[in-house]
Amino acid sequence: MLVLNRRQSLKGLSLGAGSLLLGALTERVMANADGNTLPPRFVFVLQSNGFDAIQACPETIPFEPYANRELFESLDLTEHRLPNGLAPLEAHKKRVTVLQGLSGKSTGGGHSTSSGALGQYRLSGASTTAPLGITIDYQLGQTVPGILPWIGVGMSANAGRNATLSFSARGPHKPLAIALNPEKAYNAFFSVAAAGDLNKRFHLKRNLLDYMVDDVKHTQKALGALGGVELEAYLDAYDSLAKRQYRLLDAEDQLRKSAPRPDDRFTSTIATRRLEAQFEIASCALIGGLSNVATITSAAGEINAQPYLGIGIEESNHQYGHMGGNRRDARGIPLYEKSRGFVMTQIAKMVSRLESMPEGNGTMMDNTLIVYMSDAPDTHHSTAMEWPMLLVGDLGGRLKLGGRYINYPGYGKPGHRTVGSFYSTLLHVAGAPQETFGRLDPDLDEKTMQTGPCPELLA
Repeated sequence: MLVLNRRQSLKGLSLGAGSLLLGALTERVMANADGNTLPPRFVFVLQSNGFDAIQACPETIPFEPYANRELFESLDLTEHRLPNGLAPLEAHKKRVTVLQGLSGKSTGGGHSTSSGALGQYRLSGASTTAPLGITIDYQLGQTVPGILPWIGVGMSANAGRNATLSFSARGPHKPLAIALNPEKAYNAFFSVAAAGDLNKRFHLKRNLLDYMVDDVKHTQKALGALGGVELEAYLDAYDSLAKRQYRLLDAEDQLRKSAPRPDDRFTSTIATRRLEAQFEIASCALIGGLSNVATITSAAGEINAQPYLGIGIEESNHQYGHMGGNRRDARGIPLYEKSRGFVMTQIAKMVSRLESMPEGNGTMMDNTLIVYMSDAPDTHHSTAMEWPMLLVGDLGGRLKLGGRYINYPGYGKPGHRTVGSFYSTLLHVAGAPQETFGRLDPDLDEKTMQTGPCPELLA
């Protein structure tokens, strides 16, 4: 009876709220009271310069190159100390899974696979902003939408760079902008909840977008068949932006409660400080129900850059990439560990923040999966023969993850699986099963290695 009365009270509150969306916390309480399954959340973190398999392997686990791995292997990660570059997650180790051995040769590898990392297809160097298909982050966002289906934020070594179009996409030739300037990201996602000039600019932008959509429609009608696909693409883009503004407007009260408080990190000239701000924006977006899917990039695609000057790394990505990272004694290892450790610290803060937010019978983190990977699959000059990942969370037990060190058999061997198969696994647990994802590898068996979810990862 207590649960029923609470549910009735909350529904009465929603009726009194008019057209405004219910607050994220209230929605979560209602879902629990009704016994409903909450939609999962996904965070994708892409860091430049490769993620060598040996750097993901604890020193107390004998490391085997992928070519030597014959069988599927799952070890208890909690019995081992995380390697130095992953050490900031030691306190959360029961949630951590190291996933080794998945291949992504359909992307071609190289210094960066751009949107191929999340889309699993190959791009030429000249077409990094012309994606060949939808990326997994946006497809999941469409499946489990919040106010917005997806948000993207990130860090560039260049403080003057505002966005990148190279990593996420809502379809072929439809790139999504990942905001690289925290101040502009805050304005885009939370300005409706701000006071003063920011709020005024939000409403001016909303009105302007309405005019632009009307103008394009008028022009399209006048030109008829002559308008072609170009005007249709313009209309689609402007219409999507206008609809986004109205969804944000409907959620004004909800966003006001969860919005981050901008400080000097949001305008800092130091790249690592800006990345701290972007992780806070992403965390607040998840907590406020702005989106259930976020992508965060850390100098992704930037080869000859110095993104980590703020933590004392003066060498460029390219420079310490050539110092080697695929041997425990390589000269580049300490620099990889320091830069990766900084990103892991931000992930650990996000985990702690989500653990502090009650949800259902547990916390928000219980229903969240964080996927850390590099846009360069393995080493600095990647072959994509394997694509190491670090996973945090198990989506409320939907996935058999947490406290595991997993080795899949090496490329082409019985039991081997691809990154596309892993993405199919995520779609499966999100309630939108899909047999394959991205482009298939013609050198691998389609049915056993590239079709359907990975059964070893399903609960």
